[in-house]
Amino acid sequence: MDKKKTLNEILSNYQSLEMELIDNGGELTGNLEEKLFLNDLDLNNKLNGYEKFVRYLKHQSEYLKSMESHYNKRRKVIDNSILKCKNSMINAMKMTNQDKVKTEDFNFSVGKSKKWSLDESNLTDDMRYDLIKNGLAENNFKPFISEIKNQYKDKEIPDWIEILENEFLRVS
Repeated sequence: MDKKKTLNEILSNYQSLEMELIDNGGELTGNLEEKLFLNDLDLNNKLNGYEKFVRYLKHQSEYLKSMESHYNKRRKVIDNSILKCKNSMINAMKMTNQDKVKTEDFNFSVGKSKKWSLDESNLTDDMRYDLIKNGLAENNFKPFISEIKNQYKDKEIPDWIEILENEFLRVS
């Protein structure tokens, strides 16, 4: 059984065939045609193998995404159960008018914490500016690329827009 060639070996064979063609003065001999045909078969088989592997990896990625979703839902249920249990313990201690309870295994005490938030509708532009200037907030600029693309697609592109082209492989 023939050893399977790597993609680099197949590409190297094309370069060798090119050199052989040059050495023959550009004449495509029967021997060269046969080597070219065999290398083409190797390339076709290799591309098929790569695509099958890519599809396998895509399936694995989708499977892992579904498992992430499954475990995230499961974790949220557990987190909610923890909160409910703790709230039940707090309510039981409040109902019995106890701030502290000592058991054989644990010490329980009810505490209070404060959570701060901003009502941004009450902030003036000057207040926003002062918060940003004093390092207490940041001003986030988020361009909407798809809207910009629609706005400028049939116009001259300003120099502040970068368009990067990427090659992709279409497989059907």
